Amino acid sequence: MGVGQSTEAGAVSSPEQLSYLLAERFAMKCFTPLELTHFKDNFFSRANDQGGLRYWNEKILSDFLGVPDGDDSPGSSAHTSPLDAGPVVFRMVSYLGAFPFQTTLAPSVLTFEAMVKVAVLLTERYGKVLRRGRRDRIRLLFGSLADVGRKESTSQAGERKTDDQQPDTFERSHAAGFAIDGALNDEDPDGDDDDDDDDLALAALESLDAIEVFKHDHRIDKTVYEARISLDTFRRLLMLLLVIAPLKSLDDVSKYTVDLSPEHMEEITADAECILRSFTVGDGKTGIGYKAFANIISSSLPYLFNPLTPLFEHLLFSKNLDLSQRRGRVDSAVATSPEPAEIKVVEPPSPSVLATVMLPGSFESTILNSSILAHLSFFLDFGPSERNLFLGGVRLHPVFSTSAHGSSLTNFSHHVVTWKAATLLLLRGVPVGGSSSESATADDTITIGAYLPHAWETSSTHTPSKSLDKSAPLPCLFQLSPTHILLPGNPSPSSSSSNLHISTAYFSNHTGISIGCAIPPASRSKHTPPTAHGAGSLLIDTSLESAEFHVAPVGHNGVFLPPATASPTVTMDRPTKIKLDIYDLEIWGLVPSPEAAKAADTPLSAIDAQRANWDFEAREAERRRSVNLKLGGGGDSALQNARWLLETAGLVGDNAGGRSGGST
Repeated sequence: MGVGQSTEAGAVSSPEQLSYLLAERFAMKCFTPLELTHFKDNFFSRANDQGGLRYWNEKILSDFLGVPDGDDSPGSSAHTSPLDAGPVVFRMVSYLGAFPFQTTLAPSVLTFEAMVKVAVLLTERYGKVLRRGRRDRIRLLFGSLADVGRKESTSQAGERKTDDQQPDTFERSHAAGFAIDGALNDEDPDGDDDDDDDDLALAALESLDAIEVFKHDHRIDKTVYEARISLDTFRRLLMLLLVIAPLKSLDDVSKYTVDLSPEHMEEITADAECILRSFTVGDGKTGIGYKAFANIISSSLPYLFNPLTPLFEHLLFSKNLDLSQRRGRVDSAVATSPEPAEIKVVEPPSPSVLATVMLPGSFESTILNSSILAHLSFFLDFGPSERNLFLGGVRLHPVFSTSAHGSSLTNFSHHVVTWKAATLLLLRGVPVGGSSSESATADDTITIGAYLPHAWETSSTHTPSKSLDKSAPLPCLFQLSPTHILLPGNPSPSSSSSNLHISTAYFSNHTGISIGCAIPPASRSKHTPPTAHGAGSLLIDTSLESAEFHVAPVGHNGVFLPPATASPTVTMDRPTKIKLDIYDLEIWGLVPSPEAAKAADTPLSAIDAQRANWDFEAREAERRRSVNLKLGGGGDSALQNARWLLETAGLVGDNAGGRSGGST
């Protein structure tokens, strides 16, 4: 593509010409000259040539990106290959390459112009030229994955088909499978779903004076066709995203996608199924409709497609080019050498995903693995500067584990309440009356967690909630398995009673641990347990052996908001309560990256502060022990002194050294 060439918008009349002009504008506005040079080298040094047409096929694309393709292995198929996402990625790219004329030009041949648009759209660089770009990215991704099928005939339209009947009326068609920019399969009961215009495409063509051409291209009989993503297609993409979730710009993709052990693949498959269920709950078996897709992605999995950005940024860096050369020599090399000599870069062995995220400490996790970490990175938000568990450089420090520290609330208080930073709570168990720990399967196990952005307080006095900082990250309560559920934090929790205090995280030796509950006022005569409040809460008993997980379809006055559902018309009809036998309970402290900690100018890290606190308590206990020994005494006085010493050390007593209770 000659970037210097231009075409007057007034002389442009066909979608092909407009598509070319848009690619030219993307290349000029969204890439630096050096990036464009690398892009050209990557594309043309690998492209097939057929009658002067330079293009990429599926194998070239998969090989370059490092995406596993089932066709690479003789006799393999999509059903037998453990990770076979190449065809899915090629399908997405073929659709996006036709932007914004997917109806008539998709699936597109992957020419250089098509790949320019693909790189801009998937790396989210369109913000430089499209003002409303991000608004419709979900719609565009849905279109790149969905099939279009013919709806039931007009004579049958009056009869509402059930989900079990729909497979007989839904006909997938790959040939017509790209005319799906609108949410064709979902009725909008409110009548306010704008399916007539594709804002992303319109924004791209506004300045080209080509709106009428676009609208003509997108005319389609929406009463006849509907679009859905097949479960098999989305499952394979989910597995790829789980594998490459830690990917950073210019990382070698193969270090994540090759040599996958059977155990790792089993974990990936299990997590992919948990995520997939959140899209299909109450939605039938024919696939994933647009509204289900958009609702879950925007509300429950906002960072699901983030790994695609560093994956396609590989197009903007070529290992063939020697960056030490002068700029003019680089440009001439691209123009005259179709196959430049490749410079081999020897990379040191990379540490495992767990080693890069989890810091060493007093225990190793029995819950976390690389697949679950990837799952967490799809929705956890650590604030404006650290948007992702992997990309933000957040590290997990082991704070407390029942497998290592036992089921004592005193130990919990000693390790957790003294941690003055954000924490991540993870709990794994089975429903009461379910399978035993030895016989439980992945389908039996329930994994629940909570992200708590504020430190646990040490005071047992509950004061009214302070006004929340709107820029601070909000807590969230979630379920990872058997179905992904996210209850986001409520920026304005409240209580219907002035006698109750709404607490994000509360600890007491008398009532146990509670997340998102209403705390009754303190009383010397009795210890009233916390109660579930709002849309979600978690209560753990004093023995740390059982828990109750509450989820409600309504309740905007609590710490957590109701979970997103696959369809606005399919909601929970009543609150649910799950009683669990706890197998493992872990608390992980969140430590910022060294760069973020330095920028915040924090005198002590949370790890150092906790150790300093422990050292101070030990010195105080030793000092007071010496004083007690000097005072002497016997009988009841000695017993009282001994008990006072143990309470001071935080080993016995209601206050456990002043660390019981607390709310955030």
